[in-house]
Amino acid sequence: MSKKKHIRNEILKCLCRSGQMTRTDFVRQTGIRPATVFEVVDELKKDGIISELDRKGKKTGRVSPSITFNMDYSWLLGIDFQSKRSIGAITDLNGKMIASAEVPGLSRRGIEDCRSEIKTLLTALKKQVGPRWNSIAGVGFSDPGLVDIEHGISLRAVNLPGWENFNSGAWLRKMTGLKHILILPETIVGTYMEYYSRYPEPPESLFYIRMGTGIGGGFVKKGVFFVGDNCRGMEVGHIVIMPDGPLCQCGNRGCLEAIAGEAGLRRRVAELISNGVNTGLKTEKFSIGTFCELAGRDKAAKMLAYDVSGKISNALSTVVTLLNPAMIVLSGELAGLGNILTDSIKRELPLRCIPGATDNLAIEISTLDEYATARGAALMLREKILLEQTGKK
Repeated sequence: MSKKKHIRNEILKCLCRSGQMTRTDFVRQTGIRPATVFEVVDELKKDGIISELDRKGKKTGRVSPSITFNMDYSWLLGIDFQSKRSIGAITDLNGKMIASAEVPGLSRRGIEDCRSEIKTLLTALKKQVGPRWNSIAGVGFSDPGLVDIEHGISLRAVNLPGWENFNSGAWLRKMTGLKHILILPETIVGTYMEYYSRYPEPPESLFYIRMGTGIGGGFVKKGVFFVGDNCRGMEVGHIVIMPDGPLCQCGNRGCLEAIAGEAGLRRRVAELISNGVNTGLKTEKFSIGTFCELAGRDKAAKMLAYDVSGKISNALSTVVTLLNPAMIVLSGELAGLGNILTDSIKRELPLRCIPGATDNLAIEISTLDEYATARGAALMLREKILLEQTGKK
């Protein structure tokens, strides 16, 4: 790669992370001399990739105008394929949402049901944007399970029958007619959004855990995301915390997911009821949302919430011991336990980890909205497309 291509990449990376910058900001962050930065910025404007609408000539006074991505350069499609529903979002290069849709996962007996659901979502989005569908450059797909990112293969999602060794990348390319496809595990996308939502001062490192039907995690340090050598890293939901515990859908026993995931919680509720415990919890139409709500006023639900929070703390102690993150972000339906969960983690981790490991550890509950993961998949595709195009110039 030539020096100028490298500089273009650095400028585009900075803008992807911050969303809005000035020429002075680029110089400060990249350390590249102003004349070179200004030349590359002008080239990117000429190519139509960025906009600097307030700039009038070479001299603009004391305040540098802001630079953003050109909202009309291209659009991006992000899909968040969850265990119970599918969410789609079409955004411009700045991440502004242009269209959105949601499809409930009504019947998922096999892969055909899953594909049909995604087709329905795509149809709804296409109807909203009409002829502007041709403005979309590609699809970023957030997968609920393990993913071979390099080859675009959905390896396995234990909570979805048939969603295994599926070439979702090739299928989406055929379905949409779009050239650029990026398949990513939801945990990486969630980690990406949590990390960059804290710009311009993100933490040194961040561990993200999403807790719902399944439980997964992601880790980033200085902007580098960890996935493991064979795409099976950060599977916090499959840390065994009870060796003789219940059977997990992954095939092992006593995994965190088998205890604190939706199926595990429903099993615990059934045990309470069978033992004659007086509770408002029900196994029929059980939901984690209802469980979290009842935990504030139902004695049995509250006791179960504290027990489950302790199990989550146990698994996170392994994470902290190995990774020593600066921040842990709690996401997903179980994060609805609020203080019950955070207080338990803050109390338990110092007791389970090496002294000093938790001294400056921040523990937060995610505040991102339901479309964040779909938007995140689109934005991660944005960076891939822009850097690939730059490399070919």
